[in-house]
Amino acid sequence: MDMQRPRAKASAPSVPVSKRNVTITRGKKPRTESREPLKKRRKKTQKAFFVVVGILILVLVAASFYVAWLPAFRISSVTANGPHAEEAQRLAKRTLEGTHAFVLPRNSLFFIPESDVRARILAEYPDIEAVSISANGLNELSITTLPRAEAFVWCGTSQDVSDGQCYSTNAEGFIFAQVPLEISSTSQALRVYAGIEGQQGETPIAAHISYASRIPEALRFIKAVQTLGANVVSVSFRADEADLYTEAGTRITYVLGREQEAAGIAASVFPQLSLNDGSVSYVDLRFSGKAYFKRANEVPIE
Repeated sequence: MDMQRPRAKASAPSVPVSKRNVTITRGKKPRTESREPLKKRRKKTQKAFFVVVGILILVLVAASFYVAWLPAFRISSVTANGPHAEEAQRLAKRTLEGTHAFVLPRNSLFFIPESDVRARILAEYPDIEAVSISANGLNELSITTLPRAEAFVWCGTSQDVSDGQCYSTNAEGFIFAQVPLEISSTSQALRVYAGIEGQQGETPIAAHISYASRIPEALRFIKAVQTLGANVVSVSFRADEADLYTEAGTRITYVLGREQEAAGIAASVFPQLSLNDGSVSYVDLRFSGKAYFKRANEVPIE
């Protein structure tokens, strides 16, 4: 039996790589859209945003000008109540005349010059403590003035040189009004004699008493002394001391700034003295823990 070997598959003839037939299909290069850098795009967006905002601002400004000039939103009348009401009304009307920087009307409801109105009234009338300003509707301005409270009257630098003319003064030592002579002579207000600061012209109105910072404590001390039976009607400030005088002429002296200590000494001594009948010439409270007094026509005793 003849055995035949299987034939090997015929392999494809070896062809050199360099000689192979390679077909390359060339197509058009894909088109790519041109892309701007991110930073440049952001700048364009910001620019557009600012343009829009600027236009809106211009529109708002133009609308504000238009509304400000509308008669429906302009103050046409002023009412006033309180001290110097008529004068305050005239000053307010005068202040509302004209424009702000030649652009906006001063009497516009939205641009009322409240600070100017208030400053002019207070400067013209020192006896006014405060000014309240409010709009009453769309065309009316309401003003209310409040008077200063009198704490005492200032009657000169000292009793020896006083001409009897007194001026109303508040608790902070601000002189704000002249008291008529006929009232000064009969007034029951506490009389204060002290130097003044800031006087302009011949009148002391709008000036301050030199011891303004000491006055609140001094007034409290005087009230404490009065509760102890001493009818104090006047006080004279000199250097760092104060002299209180009762209606009978008794002098009570103490050191400014030591009111609490002086009040304690007075509380232990005054009940033993008669300070309103002229029997005591003076009481000296300037020394710590001690009180010196002198009866009329007697030598000082401790």
